Amino acid sequence: MNFVYFVVDHPPHEKNSQVSFYLRGVELLRDGEIIASLGDIKITSLPYYYFCTVQTGFRKIEFRMKNNPPARIICSAGYLKTGDYLVNTPEGEIILPFNALNGMWTLDKNSSVLIDHQGFIARAFTLIRPVKSNSRNVPMN
Repeated sequence: MNFVYFVVDHPPHEKNSQVSFYLRGVELLRDGEIIASLGDIKITSLPYYYFCTVQTGFRKIEFRMKNNPPARIICSAGYLKTGDYLVNTPEGEIILPFNALNGMWTLDKNSSVLIDHQGFIARAFTLIRPVKSNSRNVPMN
């Protein structure tokens, strides 16, 4: 099992501004096969993140949609990258580090407790967003 993402954002050099638009019929693909269908998405704030699990695979994740995003909006898709993520748990929101090289989440840095994606799902955790935006390199609060 792998986590994949779909992100809609401004280019790094753009200032944030109010947005409101739809992306129609968004699908994530691997080797031309649909691996996730997001459907129609209403974007009201940027960056917008969508995460989902897919069967293990290593080919490039691509996306397609029925309409084009507005000018100066960037869409991207891929496998979850190494970093810290805000995660919703049954006990509330926490920050968990993810290592993309071994596919493991660190539950407790002090005791090095690790879980894989299946353990992540089994604990009813859900991804919210990265703690730090790679494009802007600033903390996201």
